[in-house]
Amino acid sequence: MSSFALKITALLLMLLDHIYQFFAFTGMIPIWFTWIGRLSAPIFYFCMAQGLAYTHSRKIYLARMYLFSVVMASGNLLLTAILPGAPSGDIPNNIFGSLLLGAVIIVCMEQMAKDRQKGQLLWMYFLGFELASFFIGDMLTRAGQTVAAQILRILVPTPLTVEGGVFFVLLGPLFYYFRLSKKKTAMMYLVFSLGLCLTSSIAWYALGMSVWDAFFRVQYQWMMVFALPFFWCYNGKKGKYSLKYLFYLFYPLHIWALYALSTLLPA
Repeated sequence: MSSFALKITALLLMLLDHIYQFFAFTGMIPIWFTWIGRLSAPIFYFCMAQGLAYTHSRKIYLARMYLFSVVMASGNLLLTAILPGAPSGDIPNNIFGSLLLGAVIIVCMEQMAKDRQKGQLLWMYFLGFELASFFIGDMLTRAGQTVAAQILRILVPTPLTVEGGVFFVLLGPLFYYFRLSKKKTAMMYLVFSLGLCLTSSIAWYALGMSVWDAFFRVQYQWMMVFALPFFWCYNGKKGKYSLKYLFYLFYPLHIWALYALSTLLPA
């Protein structure tokens, strides 16, 4: 499969996942929509790692990702303010921020490999900036300055505040690090998806939750392991078509449309 085919596959799986997210309250959307939706995010992180390896300009790549992260977060805030109280809840989605941080970590890793001193300095700036932003945002929230805190989170995404959290931010760099070996990529992904996610389901089961709830209704993130065959089938090619901005535009637009439609339905 080419990177284009992977992205189109991920878009379709993502659409099903978000249909469940915004309309599950109706009781008409089957839960398997979100089960197979677990495959979409890992595919996007995989494509990000591959794209960063082959892009002609990393500065433009990172700038574009940052721009769409800000636009997405701003749009989420604006839409929920215009149409509050949706049965589906607010809009937590913004994968651009998670992808951006993963890409920045990759750049820091490579700089460390090329020049240890410069790499350490870059890591220091990145980690210091991220930690400072997180704690300032937390202090603003505690002080009741929620608008200022929201603006800060929009402008400076951090691993603790972006969609997926630290867990998914690290997935992109791992894909990048193991990208030259399908076997190593497969082993890493098995450990990542089953070792981290499945253990959470097992923990809930051990605490008394039923098998169905623990593995299929509450903690079903482990199902992302089924994205592995797509990585294995990747042929390293871009594909016949590019449509570079398809994902950048489709992602926020379809989420905003689904959220708006969900407000028209009774809870």
